[in-house]
Amino acid sequence: MTDHQIDLWMKQIVSGDTAALETLYRQMHQPIYFYVLRLTGDPCAAEDVMQETFVTVMRKASAYRAEGKGKAWLFTIARNLTLDLLRRQSRTDSFDVLPVLPTAEDFTVRSDAGIAALQMLDVLTPKEKNIVLLRLLCDMTLTQVAKELDVPRGTVFWLYNNAVKKMRNQFAGGETHENEI
Repeated sequence: MTDHQIDLWMKQIVSGDTAALETLYRQMHQPIYFYVLRLTGDPCAAEDVMQETFVTVMRKASAYRAEGKGKAWLFTIARNLTLDLLRRQSRTDSFDVLPVLPTAEDFTVRSDAGIAALQMLDVLTPKEKNIVLLRLLCDMTLTQVAKELDVPRGTVFWLYNNAVKKMRNQFAGGETHENEI
């Protein structure tokens, strides 16, 4: 699926075509769900945020600008809703209880490669995970990721390269350390 297709579906959604919204949902609900799941570590919260993302898409469809950045727009909505959720939770949760991110065993993955990919993400810091997920799930360039996150381009390139090194090291069976950067 391309950003151009999303642009077309968004035009149809604005005109009231619910079939276009359904098509967009079928194409993008899983990537958005897994993106939010990696950010929150909570399958229920990920499901809620994913659904709220599409409610927001429907509500704000008229504000969408067809610039070939449809995936980035969807993931930005999901990220913002996730951040709102985490802020609300931080006000009500005890600070001594830290959320535990799911491991590969928490997912139903159909291949050893899928399990290995999820395990490789576990060695990344939250910033690195966000950059890698935006790069891979949104198919964004690192320059686009930098603009989206409002982080200097050099910092994003540096964090991404370090993340790739950590994941390669993990894949090769080596040990990684959070403070290796």
